[in-house]
Amino acid sequence: MKARVKVLVVEDQGMFRAFLVEWLSGLSGYELVGAAPSAEDALVLVTEKQPDLLVVDLQLPGMDGLEFVRAARQLRPQARALVLSSLVDPLALTRVRESGVEGYLEKDAPPVQLQAALDAVAAGRRSHSTRYQEVMSREGGRPLAIGKILSRREQQVLSQVLEGRTSREIAERIGLSARTVEFHRANIMGKLGAANVTELVVNARLHGFTGMTGNP
Repeated sequence: MKARVKVLVVEDQGMFRAFLVEWLSGLSGYELVGAAPSAEDALVLVTEKQPDLLVVDLQLPGMDGLEFVRAARQLRPQARALVLSSLVDPLALTRVRESGVEGYLEKDAPPVQLQAALDAVAAGRRSHSTRYQEVMSREGGRPLAIGKILSRREQQVLSQVLEGRTSREIAERIGLSARTVEFHRANIMGKLGAANVTELVVNARLHGFTGMTGNP
């Protein structure tokens, strides 16, 4: 008999986490080995449960979903990841692409699409939503796309700046010194031709960034 795929859910929204837990618990071929509201809690479960598949919210408190996947793979290199979110802006999806995660799906997708993505990733294939592919295709044809102007770290800092966080808050959130964050902020402002945060918001949107507010 084929072994069931061990799945770990990482989702901070209680209602959506409860849905995933109930849905996965009744899914043939899968074994839910744990569910956590944060990356920090989930890393403990990665060590204890050795999951095969990570179903992860992109935006988590503290360490975000992509950072979690990177850290989890240091503990469980063979673990594959399906990232869920409501974000479809170029900045967020460029980070997803560069992270190398095997799957990405929007949270408003119907369960049948969720299962198709889950099955594909579990089977060793890649699965990225139609909207993801459309956005990435458009970005590939734009010479001034965010992903072609800013480094991966600069994109990460930019997303935090546009959420209204100070350099010290950003430093604590992503594990850098405040001085390093200030250095990245200065580079971002220069590359996007912004003299202040207001201009930065406008110019970032001109380059395809549509906003990363809230915690979908």
